[in-house]
Amino acid sequence: MYNRRAISGLGGTDSATTGRKVIVMAVKEEARKLTLRQREGRAVNAVAELLRRTLSVPNIYLEPPASLIPADILAVDRGGAGDLHAVEIKLLDKAPPPVSQSRTQPSPKEKFISLSRERAHREMVKGVHSQLMSMPAHFRYLAISSSSFDALQGDLSQLGLYAKDGIGRLGIITIVENGAASPIAEIAVTPERFRVDPAKLKAIETRLLAKSRPDIEVRI
Repeated sequence: MYNRRAISGLGGTDSATTGRKVIVMAVKEEARKLTLRQREGRAVNAVAELLRRTLSVPNIYLEPPASLIPADILAVDRGGAGDLHAVEIKLLDKAPPPVSQSRTQPSPKEKFISLSRERAHREMVKGVHSQLMSMPAHFRYLAISSSSFDALQGDLSQLGLYAKDGIGRLGIITIVENGAASPIAEIAVTPERFRVDPAKLKAIETRLLAKSRPDIEVRI
């Protein structure tokens, strides 16, 4: 005879609960294994959704040709006839912490490693800033992890969020990563409109907007 207790255990509430726990654990484990490229890919969707909600009937291009505009996302307001909104996504780490916090005198090797990391971090932030300031878009955003917002905002503020002539300010979008749940994008610093080189704008209009269908478009 079959053991009724064993059979009921296989199909009862305990079994269902255990199954759900296993699925949740598997999803969380999968989220922890994501590469930086995958995390930034998920952030692309979150930012695209933010732009879809905040702009007026935008046409959204994911990873447009870098030769035209080096951005992860390009959104064109008013069904493709309005301003260009470009977003670069960099889930940058915080600046490296000081070494040997428990000792007053770090070793020469530790000093060298610390200085090298700090220099690399500064150069990376400087490169991203330069890329954004020269981007041919009316509104320009940097999307970063919410956990690094305070530190990176200080770095970017030192470099300057405003254009040299004051016409234009970089916007900052924060990405809240929730493990297996979908990430959430929020505007932390509102951008201000930049001037755009007419020749570069014309190239984007004729070589991209007029020829390529957007990856995301709002139908009305």
